Amino acid sequence: MNRIIRLHPALALVWGVACQANLAPGTPRKVGLSFDAAPAAVTCPTNPSVTVSDEAGLRAALAAAQPGDVIAIEGTIGITTDDTIATDGVTLTCATPGSGLVTVGSGVTDMLTVVAGGDVVTGLVLDGTLAGDSPYLAVNDGVAAFAQDAQFTHNTVICTFAGECVFFAGGTGAVVTDNVMRADGALSGIQLQANGPDQTAIPLPIRVDGARIERNTVVAASPSGGGVFGGIRPFDASGIVIADNVVTGPWRRSLSATRLSGSRVSGNELQGALLDGIRTSAGGFVSPAGLVTRNVFTGNVVSGAGRAGVFAQRACANQFVANDLRGNAGDLGALLNDSTGANVVAGVDNATVIDNGAFDCDGDGRIDPNVITGAVAHRGPPPPDSTGASTGKTSGIVLQ
Repeated sequence: MNRIIRLHPALALVWGVACQANLAPGTPRKVGLSFDAAPAAVTCPTNPSVTVSDEAGLRAALAAAQPGDVIAIEGTIGITTDDTIATDGVTLTCATPGSGLVTVGSGVTDMLTVVAGGDVVTGLVLDGTLAGDSPYLAVNDGVAAFAQDAQFTHNTVICTFAGECVFFAGGTGAVVTDNVMRADGALSGIQLQANGPDQTAIPLPIRVDGARIERNTVVAASPSGGGVFGGIRPFDASGIVIADNVVTGPWRRSLSATRLSGSRVSGNELQGALLDGIRTSAGGFVSPAGLVTRNVFTGNVVSGAGRAGVFAQRACANQFVANDLRGNAGDLGALLNDSTGANVVAGVDNATVIDNGAFDCDGDGRIDPNVITGAVAHRGPPPPDSTGASTGKTSGIVLQ
């Protein structure tokens, strides 16, 4: 299933050139698994419905699949065009540990696309280096694709250059757990966003609520996560859990959340962001539905960020409690800009907090102040964005 033609190709070129500039002249881009993070722990089934070992066999098995089937991949299969899981309740997994798929040539957009309910991809190595967009896409557009309760677990992923690691566009109940992902100039890591036929609707109608993103390791080997994106990017979602993940390396932002509400972000280790470890509402989103509200950020350890451990913008009534925000640039643990209000920042390891909050969150005509305890809090100008603001490619499923 192909996505609609790209938007903003000039910006895509800028981002690509910027990332490629980190390579020595004449150095080819690497294809294949080669990174320090340990591969995802894998247990392959002993009695799959069918075992496949080449591209033709895989395509035939997916076309003939019935609900409940388990399709196991033996060895590494080169993929020359997109494959689609279009039957409910299918599991695609390994026959032996280390088995999986690798993109071959230039004919692949999304290596695996899920358009049905309850499908599981687990225990595979997915090398999407040469894909156009991503190694994995689960999409529910309410018209032709109906992914729901998609599960992506215990996989080892090579992300797509100027694309994503995995992309969930619509469909509640997604589970993304226990994966290892390596990005080298990717645009976005774990991308989770609402969807719908009208991409300008606010909020988008095909929800991604109730998702669980847990215990993943997402590594950037070079500057990644351009524009508003980052290692984990939830957009237009509520009631989700982002917990116990490790996001390391020069992502533009380790976690970049927009239009997120009623969710829990806890126990994550976020290290080495070019700008911010946790960022809310990057890009602004000035509509009334654009706020990040009523979320709990707790027990996260954020360090090595180039600007702030937490940068909050257009954020109301969130709790930033018991996080460790020490060790970021200028000892800046958290910055709440003037479009924030009614947030609580509490704890003893917040380092310095800049509170510029001056926002009326409830529309009663009065500013709702932020509440800061346990840290050195003052007002002041935010540090500049010194990394540039180039935005990578976007697709017809508008990457938000």
